[in-house]
Amino acid sequence: MHDLLRYLRPSGFEAAPQPVGLDSAGREILTYLPGRDQGWPFLPQILTDVGAQSLGRLTRRLRRALAGYACPPDARWQFRTGAPEPGESLQHGDLGPWNLLWGDTTEVVGVLDWDFAEPGDPWYDTGVLAWFCVPFMDDERAHARGFPEPPDRGSRLASFAAGAGVAPTDLIGFVRRAQTQFIERVTSRGSSATAGAWQTFLSMGLHEQALADREWSIRHIG
Repeated sequence: MHDLLRYLRPSGFEAAPQPVGLDSAGREILTYLPGRDQGWPFLPQILTDVGAQSLGRLTRRLRRALAGYACPPDARWQFRTGAPEPGESLQHGDLGPWNLLWGDTTEVVGVLDWDFAEPGDPWYDTGVLAWFCVPFMDDERAHARGFPEPPDRGSRLASFAAGAGVAPTDLIGFVRRAQTQFIERVTSRGSSATAGAWQTFLSMGLHEQALADREWSIRHIG
């Protein structure tokens, strides 16, 4: 993960922290990134269509940066080893609004918590962020996640897709694929004795929430 972070900023993706090393207790030290979290209700930068388009641009910038990373063949990630296989790329693995920092403009200035980075579907991060920021869930869940009013999903979907550089219909497919992959990760990894956060996700029933979001999205978004 530190090798990946050392690559990202020089490559032009400046929203990633830089690793400094380890302290005497073996804890990771990363550079500080100033910014604001998403808050509740969400910051205007997230709630507007301009904000949705900015989030889409973020996924495009990140996807391009990660695709250029020369992963060592002996890399060890939390649940994977080695470099991406054909058709794969590195992914952040948890690109939700909770891991973003905003500045004074409509652009994200920080992407945090790279613990879940690993090789995988190059569109997973795009799907996850659109899932929670379009959002692909019912109004009650959207309100609980930070939307004070029912969002105009059609408009936000188009804006996010434009920023990401993909067609709205393709973005719908990426979200559905990300939801499916998340469910599989929670159910398979959450049962491991060394799964850490994934055990917590399983106990919280996040896989069931994801399944409900996917089923709602199929009925109401396409």
